[in-house]
Amino acid sequence: MSVAVPLITQIVLDDVVVEGERPLLPWITLLSAVAAARYALTFLRRFQASRLAADVQHDLRVALFRAVSRPDGPRPEELGPGQLMSRATVDLNGIHSLVAMLPALVSHITTVIGVLTVMAVLSLPLTSVSLLMVPVLWTLAGRSHPRLLAATWQAQNEAAVAAGVVQSSVAGVQLVKATGREERETARYAHAARRLYAARMRVTRLVARYQPPLQAVPALAQVAVLALGGWAVTGGRLSLGTFVAFSMYLIQLEGPLGILAGLANAVQQATAAVARVLELTDAPPRGTDGAARLPGDGPLAVEFDHVRFRYTPDRPVLEDLSLRIDPGETIAVVGGPGSGKSTLALLPARFHEAQTGAVRIGGTDVRELRLESLRASLALVPEESLLFAGSVRDNIALGRPDADDEEIREAARLAQADGFVSALPNGYLTEVGERGRTLSGGQRQRLALARALLLRPRLLILDDATSAVDPAVEAAIHEGLRTHAGRRTTLVVARRRSTLALADRIAVLDRGRLADLGTHEELHARCALYRAHFDAVPAEPSGTPPPPAGPAPGPHPRSASASASAPRPPAVDEDPAVDEDALARDVGGAFGLRRLTRGFRLPLAAGLALVLADVLCGLAQPYAVRWGIESITDGAAPTALSAACAAALAVTLLRWLVQHGSLRVTGRTGERLLYALRVRMAAQLHRLGLDHYEREADGRTLTRMTTDVDAVSGFVQTGLTGFLAGLLTMGGVLVLLLVANPVLLLAALLLLPALYLATTVFRRRSLAAYRLARERTATVNAALQEGAQGMPVIQAFRQEGAFLRRFTAQSDAVRRARIRSQYLMALYFPFIECLAAVCTAGLLAFGARHVRDGSMSAATLVAYLLYLELFFVPVQQISQLFDTFQQARVSLDRIDELLRLPTGTPQAAHPRPVGPLRGEIVLDDVHFRYADTAGPAARPAALTGVSVRIPAGQRVAVVGETGSGKSTLLKLVARFYDPTAGAVLVDGQDIRELALSAYRQRLGLIPQEPYLFAGTVRDALAYGRDDATDDEIETAARLTGAHSFITALPDGYRHRLTEGGGDLSVGQRQLIALTRTRLAAPAVLLLDEATSALDPATEAMVDAATDRLAARRTTLVITHRLALAARADRVLVLRHGCVCEDGTHDELLALGGHYAALWRAHEAHPRTELQTQGRPQ
Repeated sequence: MSVAVPLITQIVLDDVVVEGERPLLPWITLLSAVAAARYALTFLRRFQASRLAADVQHDLRVALFRAVSRPDGPRPEELGPGQLMSRATVDLNGIHSLVAMLPALVSHITTVIGVLTVMAVLSLPLTSVSLLMVPVLWTLAGRSHPRLLAATWQAQNEAAVAAGVVQSSVAGVQLVKATGREERETARYAHAARRLYAARMRVTRLVARYQPPLQAVPALAQVAVLALGGWAVTGGRLSLGTFVAFSMYLIQLEGPLGILAGLANAVQQATAAVARVLELTDAPPRGTDGAARLPGDGPLAVEFDHVRFRYTPDRPVLEDLSLRIDPGETIAVVGGPGSGKSTLALLPARFHEAQTGAVRIGGTDVRELRLESLRASLALVPEESLLFAGSVRDNIALGRPDADDEEIREAARLAQADGFVSALPNGYLTEVGERGRTLSGGQRQRLALARALLLRPRLLILDDATSAVDPAVEAAIHEGLRTHAGRRTTLVVARRRSTLALADRIAVLDRGRLADLGTHEELHARCALYRAHFDAVPAEPSGTPPPPAGPAPGPHPRSASASASAPRPPAVDEDPAVDEDALARDVGGAFGLRRLTRGFRLPLAAGLALVLADVLCGLAQPYAVRWGIESITDGAAPTALSAACAAALAVTLLRWLVQHGSLRVTGRTGERLLYALRVRMAAQLHRLGLDHYEREADGRTLTRMTTDVDAVSGFVQTGLTGFLAGLLTMGGVLVLLLVANPVLLLAALLLLPALYLATTVFRRRSLAAYRLARERTATVNAALQEGAQGMPVIQAFRQEGAFLRRFTAQSDAVRRARIRSQYLMALYFPFIECLAAVCTAGLLAFGARHVRDGSMSAATLVAYLLYLELFFVPVQQISQLFDTFQQARVSLDRIDELLRLPTGTPQAAHPRPVGPLRGEIVLDDVHFRYADTAGPAARPAALTGVSVRIPAGQRVAVVGETGSGKSTLLKLVARFYDPTAGAVLVDGQDIRELALSAYRQRLGLIPQEPYLFAGTVRDALAYGRDDATDDEIETAARLTGAHSFITALPDGYRHRLTEGGGDLSVGQRQLIALTRTRLAAPAVLLLDEATSALDPATEAMVDAATDRLAARRTTLVITHRLALAARADRVLVLRHGCVCEDGTHDELLALGGHYAALWRAHEAHPRTELQTQGRPQ
């Protein structure tokens, strides 16, 4: 249809305007009809293209989730942080953009072929000249393709690395804040963003090299047509109408060819994106499913037959291990950190497979069993209790969604969870947040146990499933497990004697081998290793230095800024020349385009000047064509035509140079601006308090840092210049139209009301549709992130299908929202093109009459038609960019929302510097309630009226049932939160008035679930002290007992850890966290069940080292181990958020209250058998 418009125009000019041989009305009517048909067809093409793109993106997104759901699918820790999410965001968006353009690509190619065909019919010689540009374009495209593909692949990999830094910082946010390393992490992200900037600049340079000549070649062809066509018209060998039609066709080719040239970069990005996505979705299976099923009912026998397993060839975990568990028997497995206990627990469910030997269940090798049958018969409670966003009921019923309320309550009662769940605001319907963040560690463990018990499994595997609960609750749980023990086979990973009471026999592991097997009495009599585990008393490890004299030492000297001690980034190819510190300080207030561009006004002005020069060059060429046409029609000398051709050639070459400079300047400015935006957002993320991360899912945070930044990036990199050039071109053409003939301009402007109305309605409705799509995108990305992290639990409970269906529905919601927004675009932009054709018809009708009466020259009408064609060429380009523009606009709103968020622990207006601390802590009538999205009253108070004074150097144990507020108390002292009422004072100063990071750097917090960043073991140990020497690190590791397991790793202290430390056991991670804290030598120690995952022997050694570290340091110890509490100077007993008892161990026993009751439960159900006579006085 687009080919017909110039052809009809040619007929009107030759046969109606010049010769007057045909009537005007039929041709104008035909032109209008063609415009209407073109509108309908273009709408269908664009809408179907958008539907296709949304469908492909949806299918690939679901394929990614299906890939990670496979039993042998990729795990986030295998891919590296950020790799999965970057594929699901950046890469899928690139693929969506390309697929959406494919029908347009076909349309443009068809248009080019059709135009060339008609041109050949009109004038074969001129067409031959025009076709000379094809091999040139082909050669340029062939040279650019491999270079752009390699550069784009590198840039997308660097984008994934940058996303990984954000992901790890969010996952380890508590460690970052506990060590006051926010500025260091911002600097780490800035380094990754610099590498991304350098990679993107390489792409920018290549685009600036190849895109201008790709766009200049059609313009050079137009100059050649002007010269040869003008010569032919002058000699009478070509009609004026044919020449004008030919020129219009060349202008019409400029739009498609310009878009095709601009698509070169998008094609390279999408090609790399497709390869990265298919790398996961099409990965060959690494294992096969069996065909056998487990027969019958009742408990199952488990046999490990000469099993050997290694995570890597140089890292043995289990060696020639043979062990049989009879049906209905309970076996406990004990051993030191890294002895292979947790790995052994994962083998029966086939989360790992033995390299040699066999694991048999019910007499059948697990590799021969169908996974569905195998996992339907067992239940696993891993050492880290992972819950999913949703209600308590949903989490307990994960493996049995059809369970009724009474069955769920019964499982909760067996796990001793019914009491605290019933006390929650909405009972079993209470939302627990991602990973169960709103619950304490003990509460999460009980829900995870209830989830397993609900299945009534034939084989129950418990990996230290009660490490975070108090003795009384643990005793009740064990009693319930013993009551039903005969109905199932049970494998228990045990680290304390209390758990051994469940076992019929006990297996002792030592460095992956079965050292001994027997009952407690048998092992105690004959196995020295077993006795060492459970009869240990606190003793100083060899090499422990004498206790320090004088007051507790302060922290090692640190630089005033944490970022100053951050490792220096290696040099990169480009320097963005941005003041990162100034960006980090620029907080608060509205964030929009004006603030985004602050500091970039001069380079933006330079870029705009170059874009304007490009537009002027683009407008000058049709003006030169008009000059040439007038020289022909006026019978001027041939030199006038030659001068016009020379001017057009000079303008084209000048435009080539201007475009090259424009792409370089605007590209670098855009990348600098995006670098500044990334750093600003990273600084804000580290400024926000823990309350933000409890409210917002990790995937939503990553969406802001990936999808939203990528949307702004896409517009800045590929759309901003085109948008500005298009708008300026349209404005410039209007000026030239006004100069050429104001009357014709007024006739053209009659269509403006329709254009304005359509634009207003489209803008309002499309913005709402884009916002809905982006909100749903954040939801689906959060679901992908949560599903990938929790996939082992999902697979253990055979819920891959349910989670895939839920994810598919969420992804489909995104698809439908995207289609809605694209439907509006498909209505709007073809309408603009239709207006162009109608305007052409109107001007032909209006102009023909004026040419006939002599009030207007034919050259003026021809020039006007060429300018009008040029006016609507940018509309095509802008229509391709408008989707990018709208996404960028919505993303900028979401970024503004993030940057406006206030922190829950704001820095004081004039913070006091923090010197060495004595460590006196006072909680003055402290009240605290966790915020909730349902309102401040939706969650009960965590602490109520707590008033405690802790003298400097005192060691205080904080005990109480799970959920009583113990961890909350430590978080307030660490200023992770501020009290709802009251105050926390350290050395007489309200901690809200102290410099926040400096204050936290003087604390040593070890949480229940320590987090380790990816890097070497040495890096993890020195995280709190970048200036630590190797000798200092090794000495600290020896004192905490970590040295032996570290040196057993393949590369020792240089061994590389996965993100989170997932390749180490929880006990090993706790040892590293303890060593890290000892190395930092803090003034105040905050220990939150810091040794809960250690066996008694290791714990005894660590406790002795901790005693030395805690000497004359203020120490708060949260513990469920009352033997450890008995050794403290003082014990605080929390109950329902209040301090109900306060005194020494002996005083509280004499009081006969809650602590005494806990102590009696401890003595009746001993946990560690640590001797209280070792308590320091």
